Amino acid sequence: MKAFFPTLFLIFLAQPSIAGDAPQLSLPLACTPGKDCFIQQYVDVQPGPGAKDYRCGTATYEGHDGTDFRILSVEAAATGVPVLAAAAGRVKGARDGMDDRLLATPEDRAMVKGRECGNGVLIDHGEGWETQYCHMRRGSVKVHEGDSVAAGTPLGLVGFSGNAQFAHLHLSVRQNGKAIDPFLGRPISGTCLSGDAPIPSSLWTAAVRDQLTYQDATIIETGFAAGPVSPEEAEKGGITPPKPESAALVFYARLINMRQGDSLRFSTEGPGDFSAANDSEPLPRPKAQYVGFIGKKRTGERWLAGLYQGRVTVIRQGAVIGEAKAALRLP
Repeated sequence: MKAFFPTLFLIFLAQPSIAGDAPQLSLPLACTPGKDCFIQQYVDVQPGPGAKDYRCGTATYEGHDGTDFRILSVEAAATGVPVLAAAAGRVKGARDGMDDRLLATPEDRAMVKGRECGNGVLIDHGEGWETQYCHMRRGSVKVHEGDSVAAGTPLGLVGFSGNAQFAHLHLSVRQNGKAIDPFLGRPISGTCLSGDAPIPSSLWTAAVRDQLTYQDATIIETGFAAGPVSPEEAEKGGITPPKPESAALVFYARLINMRQGDSLRFSTEGPGDFSAANDSEPLPRPKAQYVGFIGKKRTGERWLAGLYQGRVTVIRQGAVIGEAKAALRLP
């Protein structure tokens, strides 16, 4: 993830909206944003070196040409999360048969060169407009070239085929072959919106715009575990919960898109003298994904029965910008 770059001046008249000619986009997967799906990465609106998202933030990476809707884990993907057509059109192409595999090394990525999208669907909406849906689950693609689809038509299921480091849907929007940021409704140009400036030309329907308010430093999951939690373990899902005889009892939190300078405050408490607290150091650089935890090792025969609680707070420039809790009751 790249460092924050200064905001450019906003000159809307020099870059007119094209949203009036575009399809209006509905949510491209069956989920509730902010609850069981989250935007991990936005379009990089900065041409050339450097990267910034449409709000001048760092929730993107250099050259990223789409919007990544992540779900919590590989385990969550196994339940079957439908990918939906964002607008009516005709299927221009589809691919299936690639394995779902989280890539971690350059050798892994070399294996999917030229097929980075993985299993996916390309839809033609007319007037040069296209949407592309990537990283779908092997064997799940339901449509074929030439099929007509309506907005909301199931296309397949979320997976992690192709060049994927987490289970997600990558949605690209293009007009005449040029990448379009659906939040700004215009080609990549170096222009972003700082602060709470209104969005004049979003391609999302009004209902979806209300669901996809911009967020970074988002807490996507909290819970208790029987030991330290690694990002790899969290991405796979199925974190082992504590039992009375567990060697450790840990409160953890998963976050995405933290900015340079953000810090976390952890606290947990429970029966007897169970308590722990910690303030992290400010992050030296942005973090696309982050897992933090606090807890204790068992010193007695078992953990005391009762209610254990944990809290995580996100702090930016001295102000609280997010908070979440979790609770665990041991018998």
